[in-house]
Amino acid sequence: MIRSMTEPITGGTTPLKPLAATAWGLLLVVLDLRIGDLDLVPDPVGWLVVLLAVGSLSSLNRAFSVAAAASVLGLVASVPDWVAPGQTLVAMATAVAETVLVFATCTGIMSLAPDRRAGANAIRWWDLALSVALLPVLALAAADPAFGVPAVLLGIAALVVLICFLVLLFRTAGQTGKTIRNGP
Repeated sequence: MIRSMTEPITGGTTPLKPLAATAWGLLLVVLDLRIGDLDLVPDPVGWLVVLLAVGSLSSLNRAFSVAAAASVLGLVASVPDWVAPGQTLVAMATAVAETVLVFATCTGIMSLAPDRRAGANAIRWWDLALSVALLPVLALAAADPAFGVPAVLLGIAALVVLICFLVLLFRTAGQTGKTIRNGP
């Protein structure tokens, strides 16, 4: 029987500590500490931490495999961004990677930590909606400065959702999740 990505799994428990590493890695990605063009905390390092963390959870739920694939995209896209920041296509690839990472990780959390289901579901949908809405507004703001205010407001909302996601990761990392029991 194939189980849906959000269906709660019954059985034993497993620690969800890698979610804290996922949060730390994502913080390394979103916090740009630059001196001129030199990034003191290279984004590829953050994406590698995220990849290793969600990859370690991939055997628990296939949503974490999707999150790992998104991390690979983020890792690959972050290398040219580290060397020559500001490229539009690279920034879009990174934004897609972050959105898929958030959605997939929240989906996995919904399955493994049912008490976090409502919060994870709200975060994944808000993040997706804001990411989709922000793209055309940023394009319009580049063409017409009148769209700058809506772009900033959407950006602030997206930042709030990202902070909620990080809090969810840290809180969920402190508990055990349901897993499939290997024996009778």
